[in-house]
This record gives sequence, structure tokens and C-alpha cells, in this order.
Amino acid sequence: ELVDRYQTDPTNGLTSARAEKKLEEDGKNELYKPPRPSLLTLFIAQLCGFIIILLIIAALASILVNATGSKKDDALSYTTGMAIFVIVLLNAGIAAYTENQAGGALEALAKMSQPSIRVIRDGKETAVDTTTVVQGDIVLLETGDVVPADLRLIEATDVKVAEMCLTGEPDDVSKNAKVKAKSHNKDGPEKLTPENMCFSSCSCTSGKGKGIVVATGMNTRIGEIASHLAGSGTQKKRLGCLPDTSANQTPLQVNVEKLGGKIGVGAIVVCIVVFVIGLILDTRDPDNTDGPSWLYMILIAVTLAVAAIPEGIPLCVTISLSLGSSSMVKEHVLVRKLAAVETLGSASVICSDKTGTLTEGKMTMVHMWAGGVKYDVSGKGFDPEVGGITRSQGNTDANAEVAVKTTLLSGLLCCNTTLSKVRDPDTREEKWEPKGNSSEAPIVVAAKKVGWGTDECAKDYKRIIEVPFSSSRKMMLTAMDVS
Repeated sequence: ELVDRYQTDPTNGLTSARAEKKLEEDGKNELYKPPRPSLLTLFIAQLCGFIIILLIIAALASILVNATGSKKDDALSYTTGMAIFVIVLLNAGIAAYTENQAGGALEALAKMSQPSIRVIRDGKETAVDTTTVVQGDIVLLETGDVVPADLRLIEATDVKVAEMCLTGEPDDVSKNAKVKAKSHNKDGPEKLTPENMCFSSCSCTSGKGKGIVVATGMNTRIGEIASHLAGSGTQKKRLGCLPDTSANQTPLQVNVEKLGGKIGVGAIVVCIVVFVIGLILDTRDPDNTDGPSWLYMILIAVTLAVAAIPEGIPLCVTISLSLGSSSMVKEHVLVRKLAAVETLGSASVICSDKTGTLTEGKMTMVHMWAGGVKYDVSGKGFDPEVGGITRSQGNTDANAEVAVKTTLLSGLLCCNTTLSKVRDPDTREEKWEPKGNSSEAPIVVAAKKVGWGTDECAKDYKRIIEVPFSSSRKMMLTAMDVS
């Protein structure tokens, strides 16, 4: 049924022509990333708050009043208007810069993939870009591969997948190709991640498998998470082109907006009342009694409005939040939105998952035993060039000891995980990164510290037999050709 629905062949896969047609119909297999606003866009967006608009109007009115008054040639008479403009621009600049410095959660999701994957097309195994994978493709999975799309497994040999990005659980999940009838809630609700499905962006930590692609891009499970992070598909705009973030305002922003509205309405009402009273009393400029009363009262009303609007509020709020953001950055907390600092201060209970949130979900080796002797393993993360093996008693170097090297070689030969240097596309920095089972990574790193590399050992010691790890045996067994 699945093969017929996607018009594919489990043995020969899709034809190249069929794959190209599906790619044109469904689009590339990648997560939608809304265009990141530029620094200028963020700066302009900061000028759209109600109280900021009131300040801009007040500054313009102040300059206009002084430009038409008796002191129009006096440069100091424009001080109030220019000062308000400086405050507004400084406030917008600080907020825009802080938000521009933070990275995006969607970009982090998009990085959880690999550039290519092996598929079967035209009856042949071939490596294709993960962005060109389409529904109906037959994907071949091996240890260390990142699942390129949502797959329905049709073959599985001891396949285990890390689904931490979906469920938050650090333990690898066993997968199989068994077909199960729908439970119809007789045995409770269906599993969030069925045993015969592998989902996009999850890494294969053990075994080999073959699956049919059933969903790509934003239609995958990880795509649903990305769509929730991005909000609705069409972003709301204000003033025709700027992103509308009013739905995500914090309590402080809402209160400042309300305060600005009340002050604005109050100032307008007072100005109108003063203007009307002045007209009724025929109040004129003492320095120019021949001038019209209405012009003099307009100048008086505008002056009152400028004085009534507290131009210091936005700057004080922004500076306070910026100081809070700077303090959090020193504690390695990244603040994506400046106003989120205030929201965190309003929280009374914070519920957090442990693995991957309070911890990194990574394991390292710190001790080992060989030949009845205890050894300490030092280092940092997955970098095999840092640290080494020392005896627990005496703290002497043990990297060259036969017992240490043979024990770690035995462990390495029972691992399918590889260790290699990768370059971060953003920072351009190289770092060591394991590819495969998270439980095997500490063994591979420790073996590399004493000179055993995964690539070299794979060439020197050919694997003849492999009995995968199982929870019942609590071990993995391999037979190697050492001739």
C-alpha cells in the first residue's frame, strides 16, 4: 500500500525523472526560514511604539513652535526638540543592536542535518543532497547518518535512533520494520514516535536500515516544530513592511504602551481645553498684541503637549533592560529579545527538562580499569588532543602502557562511531565531533588519545563478524581479521 501510494519500488527506488518531477511539485527538503530582519529594519521597528511616535511628534512640534516664534534665530531655543530626537534614536539603537546580536532558534533547527545521504535511484545506490530528497525515495541509513526526512522503515537491522530533538529523551530508541495495525485506542494512545518510523533530523546511532520517505521539509515532525517557532506562515506586518510583534509583547511593553496612550490622550485633551479657553478669553501674545489669538494659543497648546510627554521613559526602560541583558550574557544566557529580560523577572516558577537543557546530553570517559589498575582519563569534551591517560595512584603518564592501549583498542573495535574534525559554517572554527552512538563516543575519544584512530583501525583490522549490542547480553561482539 505504501509503495503504491508513493509510486516507488523498494528494490530499484524512484527514477531520476520521477524524482525531479516530485522535487518541482513539493519543493526542496528543507525547513522554511523567514528572512532575518536587518539591523536597519529592527531600528525602524523600534520607532513604531505609540509613546515613541508621541515623542517624535512632540519633538517636531517643539522645533516648529520655536521656528515660528520670536526666538527663531536663537539656536538654544531648539534644544528641547533636538534632545528628544537624540533620546528616541539612542533608545531605538540600543534595542535594535541587542536583538540583532541574538541568534535564531530556527537556524539552530536547520543545522540539525547533514549535506548528503545515500538513496536508491534507477536501481543504483547514489549519494544525493539531502535538500533534493523527495517523497517515495528509498533511503539507506547507516550508523552516524542523520535522517534526512520522515521515513517508514521497510528493512531494519538493529537500528537505533536518537530522538532527543523530538522527545527530549537521551536514550536511543530501537526501530524495526514490523507492520502494526492501528490500535483504535484499545491499548491506549498511539506512540508519539512509532517503532517503524525514523524522523527527520534524528541521528542513527546503531545498525542499518532502509526506508521510504513519507514526508519532507515543513511536513515532517521537525517541520511542525519549526512552524510553531515561526508562528503562522504569513507574518503580520505593520506600516506595510515591518514585522508586527504586538502579539508577543511582554507585560512591561504592554504597560508602557498603555501609559503612553493615557498620557497622549490626556495631553491632547488638556491642549484642546487650554486652546478653547484661550480663544474664549481672547488671550494674545504679550510681546505682539496685534497678532491673532488663535495662533498664540496653538503655540501655547503645543508647548504644553511637549512638556506633558515624559521623554525619559523609553530610554530608562531600554537602558535598564540592556543592563539586565548584559548581566545574563556574563552568565552564558543568550537573550533573543531585550524585553524578555523583564518577562523572566516576572516568572515565579520555571519548569525545565534536565537532559539537553541543564546538561548537554554528552558523555565523556573519566576513569578506566585495565590489568587490575585504575586509570584517570583527563580532557575536555570530544577533543582527543587535550588530556590523556594517567594512573590514579601516582598520577604517572600511562598513554603508552600495554594494558591501556590493548583495552582501548578492544573497545574501539566494538564501536561503529567515528570521530572527525568539522568546521562550523558560522564561526569557521574547527572542532572534534563524534558521529554515531553517544555511548560509544567516550570510548572512541579515549582511544584516540593513545593513538588509536577509527579510520586507521578500520583499515588494519577488517571486521568479519558483528553481533550488535543488546540489552539482554549487555555487550557487543566483533571478530576481526588481524592477519
